Amino acid sequence: MFPFSAIAVDRNMANVLKAGIFYCLGVFMLGFVLGALRMLFLVPYAGPVVAVLIEVPVMLVFAWFFCRMLTRRFAIPPEPYERLVMGLVAFACLMAGEMLIALFLQQRSLTDFLMAFDLPENRIGLGGQIAFALFPVIQCYTERRTER
Repeated sequence: MFPFSAIAVDRNMANVLKAGIFYCLGVFMLGFVLGALRMLFLVPYAGPVVAVLIEVPVMLVFAWFFCRMLTRRFAIPPEPYERLVMGLVAFACLMAGEMLIALFLQQRSLTDFLMAFDLPENRIGLGGQIAFALFPVIQCYTERRTER
């Protein structure tokens, strides 16, 4: 019976990893589109900080509902460990994607990418990304509460 339980754990973790990757991809794609729109239309008129303050809530609302959909689709149990792994995988993929865009599309160095977090608008964005990563865990507790 032991080998079968190990297989079940592996399948569950595979679903957790898939959910984390899809979670990142969905939010990353929306962020790419909204980021371009923000730079073209909001930043010239409202400035970078206000533009990010407008964009982040839209991203977080989408991320909340997308996360919920993925946890149901991939049957991620409402357990903190699995949900934390999902969020960390999504966050790591998101940060890697942002770094690759900075390095290859924007022709910036790794130092420039990291130093950009010193700007207020990038700190706000990072806060939104951390919230995005925590959504699976937060939803775990909200789902448990509604089950009682």
